Amino acid sequence: MASWTAVKDCFEKDRQQSLYVQIDPARIVGRTLDPTPARAGVHYFRLWLADMQLSREIAWMREQIPAVHSVVQLDFGGRPGLVIPGIADASTLRAEEGATNIVSRNRLLTPTLPFHGGAVSMQAGLLALPGKDYLGGFLKTLSAFSALLAEPQLSAALALAAPLGAGIQELLSGGAGGRLHLGVIGSYAGSDLRSTYMAAIRATAGQLRPDSLWVVDDQLHVGSAKGRAPLTGFDHMLLRLELLTERDDWDQLRSIAEPYAEMLDALAEGNKARAESCLRQAIVVALKAPELTQADRRRIAEALKQRYAESQSALLLPTFSEAEGCDLGALLRAAPPAEEVAREGALSLEEALSGI
Repeated sequence: MASWTAVKDCFEKDRQQSLYVQIDPARIVGRTLDPTPARAGVHYFRLWLADMQLSREIAWMREQIPAVHSVVQLDFGGRPGLVIPGIADASTLRAEEGATNIVSRNRLLTPTLPFHGGAVSMQAGLLALPGKDYLGGFLKTLSAFSALLAEPQLSAALALAAPLGAGIQELLSGGAGGRLHLGVIGSYAGSDLRSTYMAAIRATAGQLRPDSLWVVDDQLHVGSAKGRAPLTGFDHMLLRLELLTERDDWDQLRSIAEPYAEMLDALAEGNKARAESCLRQAIVVALKAPELTQADRRRIAEALKQRYAESQSALLLPTFSEAEGCDLGALLRAAPPAEEVAREGALSLEEALSGI
């Protein structure tokens, strides 16, 4: 996609002016990172802007408009090398009280993405755009599109990826005059994709020693084991690449959550035929959902069938009530872990619907 090439070209032009450092796990304080590499069909990943600080030497918001961007390239939904862009306007930034810095902390840049194997490439950075009124309006529009593309139900919004990418390209390589102020770029195979912190600093190795950098409570510090302090004097951004096996947004996967809730309602009403239809719908959608790993497709299908059987039995007892809830996230928290379920391999549709 054009947005990938446009941002990469800007990164290459700016490489000499910025320092890129992957933080040594031994110099991370306040958070323990699992060193396990990504496993296809089991792990998800997402990218966070953990910390960003900009000095006011540049007249941000007036002469220059800041925009935080990300671009991820991965295999998704049977489409190898799919590019998912994202951009956020200055509303994500704020002036720090009692300081001269503009900061942004703990902002999620990407939705939760499944790792299906192959290479995963990522770009993230801060774009500096000329402070023109029309650009501010254009950027807000792109930011609104990006927010829709960042939803957990990503497959429902993929049609926005191409126009959003074209808009980002226009900011960088069209007549807008945008440039990359800070940036990180990387490509990872399965054995290389793991939880880590990456820093981009507007400095050179001669100005700042890479081995003096630390991460303390998701903030970039400089110093030694005996003494360190938050990094100041250099514009910088700190990214956190997070690997996980448990989603925390199940109830936002509406194509599965809604028929699941309808299944429970139908059982409560004594409508077994409708309940079975909703159960089948939820299972079929789950098995086809590109947002899910192979392990989670099996986990959700089996958990739905088990809950159906338990709820149907509960209807025969006086203790059955709506208080049992229809929280899809709670249902998965009680399921076997993904690593264990992955050993059973892919679940066929015939197997998933058997017994219903």
